[in-house]
Formats: sequence, structure tokens, C-alpha cells
Amino acid sequence: MRYATTLLSKWSRREWLSVAVIAVTTAFLLGSTLLLLTAATYTGTLSSDLESGASVTHADSYDRAVAEAPDSHLVVALTTVTLPNGETRYVVGMPDGAPRTIESASVSWREASLPVPPDDGVSGPVSTVQTQELTGETTRSVTVYPHRVAGTIFPADWYVTDVSTARDLGSPSALVFDLGQEETHTTQSGAIPLIAALSFLVGGITQVVRTLSVAVLGGGLLVLVVVYNVMRMSIRDRHKLITVARATGASPWKLFAILLARVCILSVTGIALGYAVGVIATNAVINAATFVGLPVSIQTVITRDIALSLLGISGFLLAMGVVAGAIASVPAVRGDPRFGRDEGRSTTLPAAFGRLRQVFRPTLVDWRAFVPTAATLSVFMLIILLTGAIGGAIAPLATTSSGTIVESGAAHPLNSRISEDYASVLRAQGIEASPEVVYAQSRGPTPYLIRGANYTAFSSVTDATLVEGRPPASADEAVIGTSLAQTLDVEVGQSLTLGGSVTPGVRRVTVVGAFSGSGVTDDQLVVPLETTQPLATGEGTVHLIRTENAEDRFNSFENQSSGLLVTALSGNSSVGVGTPYEVTATVQNLGAETTTDTVTVHVGNRALERELTLKRGASTRITFETQFATAGQYTIEADGVTRSVSVHRPNTLRFPPEYPTQAPPDSTIIVPATTTNESAVSGATVTLDDRRAKTNDQGAVPMRVPSEPGTYTLTISKEGYEPATHTLVVKEGTPKRLSGRLSVSPSSGTRLTKPVVKIQVANPWGTFLVRNLTLVTPGETETREVELAGGNISQITLSASEVGFDEKLAPGSYDLRLVSDGTVIATTTYRVTGDERVAATLASQGEYSEGTGISRAIENVFGNVQLLFVVMVSLAGLSTIGGTTATFAQAVHANRRVIGVYRATGASRRRILWMLTTDAVQLAIPAAIVSFAAAVTLLWALEQLQVLVIFGIRLAVPLSPLLVALATLGAVCLAVCSAVLAGYAFVRYDVGRNLRGH
Repeated sequence: MRYATTLLSKWSRREWLSVAVIAVTTAFLLGSTLLLLTAATYTGTLSSDLESGASVTHADSYDRAVAEAPDSHLVVALTTVTLPNGETRYVVGMPDGAPRTIESASVSWREASLPVPPDDGVSGPVSTVQTQELTGETTRSVTVYPHRVAGTIFPADWYVTDVSTARDLGSPSALVFDLGQEETHTTQSGAIPLIAALSFLVGGITQVVRTLSVAVLGGGLLVLVVVYNVMRMSIRDRHKLITVARATGASPWKLFAILLARVCILSVTGIALGYAVGVIATNAVINAATFVGLPVSIQTVITRDIALSLLGISGFLLAMGVVAGAIASVPAVRGDPRFGRDEGRSTTLPAAFGRLRQVFRPTLVDWRAFVPTAATLSVFMLIILLTGAIGGAIAPLATTSSGTIVESGAAHPLNSRISEDYASVLRAQGIEASPEVVYAQSRGPTPYLIRGANYTAFSSVTDATLVEGRPPASADEAVIGTSLAQTLDVEVGQSLTLGGSVTPGVRRVTVVGAFSGSGVTDDQLVVPLETTQPLATGEGTVHLIRTENAEDRFNSFENQSSGLLVTALSGNSSVGVGTPYEVTATVQNLGAETTTDTVTVHVGNRALERELTLKRGASTRITFETQFATAGQYTIEADGVTRSVSVHRPNTLRFPPEYPTQAPPDSTIIVPATTTNESAVSGATVTLDDRRAKTNDQGAVPMRVPSEPGTYTLTISKEGYEPATHTLVVKEGTPKRLSGRLSVSPSSGTRLTKPVVKIQVANPWGTFLVRNLTLVTPGETETREVELAGGNISQITLSASEVGFDEKLAPGSYDLRLVSDGTVIATTTYRVTGDERVAATLASQGEYSEGTGISRAIENVFGNVQLLFVVMVSLAGLSTIGGTTATFAQAVHANRRVIGVYRATGASRRRILWMLTTDAVQLAIPAAIVSFAAAVTLLWALEQLQVLVIFGIRLAVPLSPLLVALATLGAVCLAVCSAVLAGYAFVRYDVGRNLRGH
């Protein structure tokens, strides 16, 4: 039984080399699996800010939805109506007892508010109560009130009513809300999360894990190849011992069991060492990635579930090793005990290999190494192609490019916020530009990408071509890429329900067209900007602005302007002749360094110039002063940005813009006489019908309104002044309302600007009025009571904090309304711009413009995916070298006597290594071609099975000539390195040892 001890315990350096090779291969499989499982586990804990289980599902029948929905769900009726102007609108029918908010979908920056229907009629996108005809299955005349709740999860242009009224308008469908009390990610088929960003990331990274797992399973083939070749070498080294054992009565089964035990010991040792190497190497790569600044957050913590998975994979590898050992051991235990004599016999190869041998004639490496070499390289090719395909798919999410303009310092487009107005500036310079929102979306477990964009602009910077239908014409229409249509099983004419991206919301769009494009272009749903902005970036801002083939023109433009660009102009809309006029220009430095240049603003045919120095990425506001000599309309222009100013003569009378246009009969109205600069004019003559009167010292006069209803003309005149006229309609029942004026100073600013809101109300009637005034802003509602005598004016000034304008205000446009006893009497808009990048400070703190969790989630997720690529490719390269080294070692080992003959006849070690290199190249070139074809064929099969889909993007096998050449060259280099490593040990042996076959 000494032969058993020898076979089990006597390990040469070759056995230890085999253990090292198995360990490297095992490290690849276990290390990659560990990272994949850890990354998948990490996505479940990305951000509590966006964690929500609330979702919505569309049902075709409201009655059926009510009958089938669980009691915990909210069922809302939904129908469509046509307005008198031909536009189509959705009508929401809210059931009795519906909650005011969906708590599980509310986030720190926006509540998931539900609308409240009026007591009668409907509420809609109107500023005053009015009557409208709504046409559904029937036409009804209804009273439409302004929305009672602003900023609900539904679009502002949807109408809201009760279920009964919705039924009267047509047979309603339903929106079924899962209120998500359990706060789990939405995975139910067809369910749409109200906040999709986190579900998009979780689903996408899960698909990445699934796809890369294909490569991990392919790595099992490497273990089979390695163990088989190592066992063949070990058995060949000990063929004399095995022959003696067979000749002295050892049974084939006993010998077979001993050899299998040897395989098990080798495999277990290699797997255990590979486990340690895999964990250590993975942690080392994570630490290195963190050191170089890659946003990585995962740590390889071995949980119970991960440990069980790794144990299962280790068992699979051990089984593969045992199978390979059994295949290699069978020839040693069956047939003639003198099996070793068959070593030198040639092997009959298929005809295809025979033809290859006529072209390529290796000297020291047998062609039997071709198949295991091709199999090993196939795994390497598979991993290279997979990582290339996945990298191309997530590139629009994970990186920025030279053709994309994003916020300075943004790590990823999803973190960027930039004003969409920049696109107009670029177009003015002859550069095609498309402002776009990257909108995360998920339907059940399937994530997909929405692109908020104007389709005409989108197609101008991509190769998208409409192949069916038409472009979107309204906010509730969309076009879909043909590849995404296949993934989601969507056709033109079908309606889709959309959730919010980072803000809770619900939208419905109808797919009116399909387009085709290359790469990820074909895997997107393109929806109008106004549909996506409120739920992703905020009004007026986008994630990025894309250009196409504009590098030369953009560089030329940058060179001409030195990087300084005027992005906005502001100033009064009117001014008197000869009166000083100020225009303020917002200037940003888009260049790569601090720049000093002249900023020019054109006013009519004049040029106003100022020299300015700005740091890279900075912006500022500078003021120019000018005067106008003659009256008329003038255009102010700078770098493609324009605004108009109306110039009046100084002595021009006018009526205030908010002066009443209607009055009840026999009422008294106060007529003011002012100039264009709002100076009061006394002694002016006011004429109304056949009545005349002159204004007092305050520039006003009461006038009696005619008794007969009709249309009359009010006239103000005075010698030396241009007269003014105003149309007044006398109508029964006209209410006496206050006149209102609302302004914000400044009218636009950044998140750190502290605007002041000014309210001016006047009583134009000859009676004392008491009214409630309400200022409605996005952040606050301020109500005050005002008492005004006839002709009096009251002014109210509110600070930024009083109206809810603070640093959390995201870039966009914000509407303010002044309401007097339920009637809107004045409106204005305050705009928060992204021009002045105070956000650079906020971004350095990791702040997201509408929250705090998602930006870190984005960076970490895609940083982790990049880390997966680095580890997978690195370990794949090492394991491929291990597999091919074992293969070439087995082939060289079989021809060691030939090496001895060459050495005995004077060949140098360098000459032998060169011969091995030549043989490796001759084998590796066809093996690389075959392995590339095999990997492409496997990926094609997986693509047909729809396995290769990540983030809703169908992976395309990257077959660019450059990639094919690099992959083939890399495979050949790996094979050459393996051959040299395998042959070096035999070259170092003395001639006699090789000749004796030891």
C-alpha cells in the first residue's frame, strides 16, 4: 500500500503549481460572486429618503377595479374629456373618504398630496370660477373652480371631481393605488412606483448581477480544463508507479478511488486557498478604488446568505474537479497496465484540425492543446464582451461626454442641474442643442429609461428616425424606441402610466410614434420636457444639454468669447425718452480657466461694453446704463439672448394695466391720470360718454358710470401730453373688485437670493371696500384683510422667508397668485436659475437639488458597477492565464523528451522559449477566433432569450473592429504568456532529466 501513500501525499512542485492554478481560478469565481452578491444586497439599503412601496396600476374598468382591489388600496376613477378648443384632458374622480396624502410616498421636499374635489362641479386649471362644456361620452356644462389643493401627484392641467360626475362624463377606467404601508420595493407585474428612482437603480443593478452571473458560470469551465490537464500531467509523471501497482495486483477500482482522492485533496486545497485569495483581492481592489476616488460604498461582509452561496459554488467547483479528475484517471486504470506506452501515439483529429495542422505546424506543443485553449479563451472573451456591452449600456447614466453639457462638478448626469435656457444660447451660435431630463422609471421589476426632451431637438442630436406614427404634440404624448417597445411589449396607440422619478407623481401618456436609433437611443421613451421636469429636476432645469458633432463650432465659439457667455438679461419693460435705463446681464464663465474678456450688450445700433474677470465655472451680474433718444420698441441683445423694451415720450398719459375693464351701471369709478413713469398728472381732462371732469392734485377724479349697459371709451387728455384711452364695458352684475399688482424683486435669482414680494392693491370704486387678500406661493399661503376707501392704494411688502422662498428652492419657475375673496386679481413668476453656481458649495456637501439621498445612491451604484468591471476583468485575466498555463504545461510536458533532444543538440534556452512562443501564437490565433465566435454565439442566444437587458436597455454585442482586434490580441498575449510560463520550468531542467521524461 506504499503506492497509495505515495500517490496521496508525495506532491511535487507541479502539484503545488496545480493548486496555485486552481486557486487563481477559484479566486476569480468566488471573488466575482462575492462582489455580485454584495452589490445586489447593497442596493436594498441605498437611501431611506426614496424608500417607498406605494405604487399605482391602471385598470380598464373602474367597477371591476373596485370589486377586485384589496380594502387597503385606493381606487380612483379616471376618464377623458374634450374641451371646446379640441384639447383632451384627463378627469380624476376622487372617492369619498380618500386620504389627503399618501404618507409612504411623501418625501422631505414634496408631499404625495391627493386632490380634493369641489362640493359641486369640477376643479381645473383655471384662475376664476367659470362654466365650461366638457365632452366625454356625453357633453355636460359644468362649473369649473380653481384647484383647491396645489401641487398634487396629478398634473395641474387634469380636472378633479367626484366619482359620480366622472361616471356621468363617460365609462371611467381606474388608477389603483397600493398605499405601500409595508414600504417594500414594487415588484408586482405592471405596478408603477410613485417614486421610481430607487426601484430603477435596484432593478437595474439586479439585472447587471444576473447578466454578469453568466460569465461567472462560464468560469466553471476553467476549473474543468485546469484540473484535467494537471491530472494528466500528474498521472504521466507517475505512470511507472501506477504500472507497477497494476502489475502487482492493485484493482482498477481501488486505484481509481486513490486517484480521485488525490484529485479531491488537490481541489479542496486549491479552492480553500482561492477563497482566501478571492476575498483578499476583492477587498484590495475596493480599497484601491476608494483611494483613487471612485465612488464606492460596498464592503465585502460575509453574511449567512452570502456564505451559503459561496459554499454552494465551492461544492460545484469541487464536483467539476472530481469530474475532470475522473476523466483524466480512467485511461490509467483500464486496459493494459502498460498504458504508459500509449503516450507517444498520435491522436486522430477531425478533418478541420487536420487542415489547420497543414498550415500551422507547432514544434513543441501538440495540437491537442487547441480545444482546452479555445475553451479557456472563450470564457475570457465572454467576460470582455459582456463588460463592454454593459459599459456601453450604462454610459449615458454613469458618465458625461464631450458632447454633453452638465452642471460643473457633477459626477453623473443624474446629479446635474442646468438651466434649459442654455440650449437657446447654443442654438443662437449655430449649435444644435437638446435640453434633456434623464427620467428613471420602473414597471414592476423591469426598470427602463425615459428621456424628457423635445423630440425634434432630440432627433437633431441623435440618429433617431421616426418609423411609425408622429412626434408628440402635447404633454400627454410620447414616442418610444423600437427596442424598448419590444422589451415592454408596447405598441403605438397604447397608453402608459408613469410614476415620478425623484418626486411622487402620476402621469399618463399615449404612445403616438415609434423611432429607431443606434445603441441606447433605441431603448428610451421620449416624453415632453414639461411632463418630466416637475417630477425630476424642477421647472426650467434639465439634467443635461446634448449636442451632436458640434465640437469644432463649440471650440471656435469658446475661442471667440474666451468662455464668457451672457446667459440672461433683465430690466424694465418700458422707459421714458431721455430717462436713464439700466439693463442687467448675467454672465457665466464656461471656459476651463479664469478668464478676462469684454462683455458686449447691443442696444439698438449701439454697443455697451464692460471688461470682466471671472473664475472657471463662476457667474455674475453686471449692469449697463443707457438712454433712448426717441420713442419706439428696442431690442437688447447679447450672445443670442434678447429682450424688448418699450420707450415712451415723457409726457404720455396712460391707464394702469390693472385698471377695471368692466363696471356695473350707475356706479362710481375713480379714474387716475398718470404718465408712463407713474407720475400723477393734475388738471387732466377725463371724458366718459358725455361726462367731463378734471383730475385733482393727486391726479384722480371720480366719474359716474352710465346707466345703460354697453361699451364706452374713457379718455384722459391734457395739453402738452399724449392722450390715453381705455375701453370700459358697462354690465349688470359686475362685482366691485380691488385692482392688484404683484411683483418680485429681483424677478429671478439663485437659491441663495432673498427676493422681496411687493403687493399693491387699489380701490378704483367710489365706495369703501373691505376685502381678504391671499398671496399663494409654492411654499406658503399668506392672508390679510385690507380696508380701502375709494381711490386709495395700499402696499404690502413680504420677505423671502414669509413666502417660503429659502435655500431649498430648486431651480425653476414659481408662480405667485394674489387672490381677493376667491378671485385671482394678479399673478407673477419668480425664477430660480442655475446660472450662479452657488450650488457648487451645495454639491460638495452631497446635496441633491430636491432631496438628499438620491445623488449619493447614483454615485455609489455606478461606482460599484465600475468596480465590478475592474474586478471581473482582472480576475478573468488571471484565471485565463492559469487555465492556459495548465493547458500548455500539459502539452509541453507530453513533449519534454523533444525539448531534451533539442537541448542535447545545441539549442539554447532562449531558442526553446522562442519555439514555444511561436507554437503558442500558431495555436492561439485560431483558438482566439474560435473562442470569439463561441462567445458571440452564446451572447446572441442569451439575447434571443431576453436575458441581456439592464436598466431596460437591450445589450448589443459590441463587434466593433477595434474591440475584436483588442480582444484577439489580448487572447494571443495571454496564451503566449502562459506558454512561456509553462515551458520555463522544462527549459531550466538539465538535458538528461528531460530525456528521461522526469
